[in-house]
Amino acid sequence: MPLAQDQPRRLWLKAQFNPERIHATALRLVAFLLVIGSVIGIPTFGSAGNIRAILYATCATGTAAVGLTLVTLSGNLFMLSIGATSAVATLVFASALNNGLLIAVLAALVLGALVGLVQGVIVGVAKCNPIIATIAVASIITGLGSLYSNGQTILGIGDASWLGVGQITPYIPNQLLVFLGIVLIYEFLIDFTVFGREIRLVGTNVQAATIAGLRTRNCVVTAYCLAGIGAGLAGALLASQASEGNLQLGAGLDFDAIASVLIGGVSIQGGRGKVSDAAFGALFLSIVGNVLLLCNLTYEIQLVVKGLVVLLSVTIGHFVLRTTKS
Repeated sequence: MPLAQDQPRRLWLKAQFNPERIHATALRLVAFLLVIGSVIGIPTFGSAGNIRAILYATCATGTAAVGLTLVTLSGNLFMLSIGATSAVATLVFASALNNGLLIAVLAALVLGALVGLVQGVIVGVAKCNPIIATIAVASIITGLGSLYSNGQTILGIGDASWLGVGQITPYIPNQLLVFLGIVLIYEFLIDFTVFGREIRLVGTNVQAATIAGLRTRNCVVTAYCLAGIGAGLAGALLASQASEGNLQLGAGLDFDAIASVLIGGVSIQGGRGKVSDAAFGALFLSIVGNVLLLCNLTYEIQLVVKGLVVLLSVTIGHFVLRTTKS
């Protein structure tokens, strides 16, 4: 009986260390060791205020990253308008805040969905290059956002404290509930629905998926819409913290979201990876950034270290993929 009871656990452990999952599993182990070492070596790391700071950084970046994961799984690399969409969403959020927090969040989500829809049609239906198309869209919506705000900060007139600074406990902000919610929803869509299976097949081999009669265009358009919603929600999280909208609030979000996806172990070639991998990637990046900050390293050094972490992660992932194929 004990052997029979241990069998599911052994199968689960074996699955976590197979070639397709070893990257994501290794990240979780490294993150765990980093947290243990930081708690021991940095006195302020485990304080309530510092834990909240890590989680706030994770929530905004992770929300954008989990949406981006769907685009990457579909085989379309990245959506390079994540930062611009989030930045413009902060303007929409601040403008709508006088109608209530819920309306402001919904307005940001609608904006993100529309921007994602446009890009989905351009890439999925018109078959344009996803990198060039999303860069162009980023430029367009940034310009429109600047025209709308006249290049100035829009102050939110209303109460966004529940989402911006509210907390469940001294260690856990309310934003974590929102972040976990979108992770669970997107994970369910990818792992337990027809759409998720189609996304993986399209990302693995779009020609074979087309021949098999799958709705390749619909899959890509939907993936971009959901990624846009993630970017819009990330903008709402950022704007609620500052109670304002500003095009600078989304600065750096593109790199951080892409880095989270890659470090988490989602395959850049599409079809392989999980939404939760990107979420853990965002958490790991936030922990690394926080440790560097507590060590009083300059911003420039932090950028170098983050870049090296991404480069190392991509290199290891590529090596593992080549080893698996061989």
